[in-house]
Amino acid sequence: MPAAGRPRGLGALITAQLLLRIGSATGALLVGSYFVELGRNGVAVGSVLLGALSGLTYLAELVVAPVAGAASDRRGRRVFLIVAPLLAAAGILITPGASIRDAAPPLILVVVVVATARLIEGAGGAMATPATLGLVADATDGDRLRRGRLASLYELSSSGGIAVGAAVGPLLYAVAGLWGFAVLAAVYAAAALLIAGFVHDGAPPRAVHRRRTVRGRLAVFANRRLLAFLPAWIAVNAILGTWVTAQITFVLAGDRQIPGQRFTGALAGQEAWLSAVLGGYVLLFSLFVVAWAFFAGQLPTKPTLLVTIGGAIVAAAGLMLANHGLPLPAAVPIVAVGLFLEAGFTPAALIHLADISGRFAADRGMIMGVYSVVLGIGYLLGNVLGGVFAHWLGFDGLGVLTVLFALCGMAAVVLMIVLDRRAEPARA
Repeated sequence: MPAAGRPRGLGALITAQLLLRIGSATGALLVGSYFVELGRNGVAVGSVLLGALSGLTYLAELVVAPVAGAASDRRGRRVFLIVAPLLAAAGILITPGASIRDAAPPLILVVVVVATARLIEGAGGAMATPATLGLVADATDGDRLRRGRLASLYELSSSGGIAVGAAVGPLLYAVAGLWGFAVLAAVYAAAALLIAGFVHDGAPPRAVHRRRTVRGRLAVFANRRLLAFLPAWIAVNAILGTWVTAQITFVLAGDRQIPGQRFTGALAGQEAWLSAVLGGYVLLFSLFVVAWAFFAGQLPTKPTLLVTIGGAIVAAAGLMLANHGLPLPAAVPIVAVGLFLEAGFTPAALIHLADISGRFAADRGMIMGVYSVVLGIGYLLGNVLGGVFAHWLGFDGLGVLTVLFALCGMAAVVLMIVLDRRAEPARA
């Protein structure tokens, strides 16, 4: 893309992404706190209902992201980047609507209102992701070093937003109660204003995009490189879904304890320490993402993917050893090395996805919507199987599941490498 036609305002774009992630992460914890209050007021809510309603957010992302990405290819990305946070703001605002007049509203009303809110907020997130990544890919065509930096900054905004949300969520509800949802709506609105004021698409979408059939656009998903890559990315997102969602809270802060395991139930009744531990863990991960920004674009993509997935095994091994009594000064360096390697996966994955999308410039937004699809599938797998393994083995179960997911991801990357080597003689 010529320099004159490149998108502008990428710093504001990444900042808006950070605000969206803060809103999403904090909102998930606010909903959990809201359900706790409903339970105390006599409404028959529980963890199963909370999990089902929370899963609607990922369901919305799975359905909406490819459609929104394809639409951004035809109509331009900026309009979707502005509408997405406004949709999310509407969703978060109506979440506590059932409790406006009654502290103990009917359960069916709670379910209908919260389900609608989760779907709307999830749709907003699904619209933002492919448009954001499509804009980043458009702006970095022909510049892998810049692409590596922006991919790392994008991942930093995501993980940093989760870290802030983990720290702020419980405190916000304790201080503001239901007004905390209005505070988050303001955060989403600020993201929309940031995009409206500073971000520009660059070159307008070409008219040829509108003449293509739906079948023609969907045909790009038959690309062999894309299909071979998806299992690895799903596996890594499943690992994240195992560790950075509600499941780890139940394991660390639940009443259950297992003889010989140091961490299972260790933080029961210590919510402040739990927030500090989870926030610190994600903050350390974010710092490692910053480090990857300096060299991610200079490394060969597929070997980097293979090594970074292996980092999850190293981190899981360190955590399980600590769980069984290894002194923390010995365990922390093992976990840190694993986390550092693992932090490089998403930047490398985004570079690889942007490289693939370069062959389908007319459908780049739709292809970048794959990010939301694999995120949703992976998080659903991590949540569901994480619950099964945690029930079976406690904290060790999360570590064992991480190793299994990582092995599946590494096998997928090895298959990618083999297929590419077999294709080289044909291309020559």
